[in-house]
Amino acid sequence: MSDFWKTWLDIWCLAVIAFDGILAGAGFDAFEAGVKLMLTLQNPINEPVFNDIERFSFGLMGAITIGWGLTLFYFFRAAHASNMGNKMYRQAFVVLIIWNLIDGYISYRTGFQLNIASNLLLSLGFVIPLYWTGKLQR
Repeated sequence: MSDFWKTWLDIWCLAVIAFDGILAGAGFDAFEAGVKLMLTLQNPINEPVFNDIERFSFGLMGAITIGWGLTLFYFFRAAHASNMGNKMYRQAFVVLIIWNLIDGYISYRTGFQLNIASNLLLSLGFVIPLYWTGKLQR
């Protein structure tokens, strides 16, 4: 994989981590505005209201997905350095598909269909370099 695509994936992971920092911020009264704006843009019909349960849920979701971004960051570095890189990338691709299916179904059922589109864009940032560099091939 070229240095360009390695850097692309590093930046992608860091963007995931930064975005999820916004979600994690919802765990605190002073930082919930970012999540309220995101939810309002995705579902303008229902204005978000935060209580302790919502703060806990979004804060935990942010923390978990920060962990996901960090895991992928180090996963990519290991894949770049190993001789089994293509297999590792294909396995990560399968995980991404499973995540999209579960998250998309929940988004659809709860009225946040635009989240499916944002997940697709996020996924394309991951898949494009893998496809372009042949990492999804056997």
